[in-house]
Amino acid sequence: MHDEIATFSPILLVEGADSDVAKTLFCQIHSLLTPRARMIVKPTGPALYRLVDHAHPSLYIDNGDKLLAHDSDLADITNSSWMRGIRIPRVVEGKVYEFDPFCFKVINGIDLLSHLDPATRTRCIATEMLPKLPDEKVIHVKHAASDERFAVLRRKWLRWSNDNMAALRDAEPAMPEGFNNRLAENYALLFAIADLAGGDWPKRMRAAAIKLSHEYNLPSLRRRLLAKFFDYFIAHGVPSAHGSLLLISKQVEGLVAAEGDEAFSDYLGRGRPITQWQIAGLLKPFKCGPELIHPRGRTERGYDSGRFETPFKHYLGKTLPVGRSTVRTGKDKGGSKGKR
Repeated sequence: MHDEIATFSPILLVEGADSDVAKTLFCQIHSLLTPRARMIVKPTGPALYRLVDHAHPSLYIDNGDKLLAHDSDLADITNSSWMRGIRIPRVVEGKVYEFDPFCFKVINGIDLLSHLDPATRTRCIATEMLPKLPDEKVIHVKHAASDERFAVLRRKWLRWSNDNMAALRDAEPAMPEGFNNRLAENYALLFAIADLAGGDWPKRMRAAAIKLSHEYNLPSLRRRLLAKFFDYFIAHGVPSAHGSLLLISKQVEGLVAAEGDEAFSDYLGRGRPITQWQIAGLLKPFKCGPELIHPRGRTERGYDSGRFETPFKHYLGKTLPVGRSTVRTGKDKGGSKGKR
């Protein structure tokens, strides 16, 4: 099904908090159920796209923690392999050849997700392995290769997928709330398969997807900072003359530091909290950086909520509540200052 109809190919992450939790063993067993399985360690970028283009394997990368974080070339190729149709052009013996990096991928490692760039994390479905308890009994791996049940499962799944290929190709499965864009594409084919399987599979599949996405899909620092600004405007924003809310840059710096969020209180692992200039740098791609504002008649450098409407709506799915601001309009007949 992956080879024939998948447009997007999420990376399955298998991580554990420490060693000896059977991450490698899981991949070895799983590879007995997938076509053209290749289990590799420490690939380079060129080796990876050449292997995938040649063999179109089910690819298992062992001990992948810190691998993508330390090799930007490998990370870029892994990210591009998420979507069918992206090619890597290289000159081979004087001629341009376009390598195809699209394949099914599994990566295992210790605390793997925290080492990945946000662009890679959003392309992943992350799962966790736990050490086996002493009273838990399992069949030893040495018996797996000769266990005929794997062959039976492979035959049954291949026959089922062939019988249902047309239905899966045209499927438009219902998405849980909040599953948009890349998150929806990661799970679309899995939801379609569950729907065709029937029974309680559609419910179980979506429940698992919601749980996994909430546990492991940590937003990027930039998006987390944007969410903080949404809360700050509501709690601390000063109304402007034209109805928007204002925040002073220095004020925001203090609010972020006071929260104790380690990602910002120890920004970039340097032992110092994020500064107002670093905050402005993170927000720059949203096109809502600081400017000269006039809270309560003063001139300060800060933020106007009017510039945040588009990023709040499209990146957070939120809109600031519209409320009445207090604006002085002069004295009324009784001598007191009026309000509107």
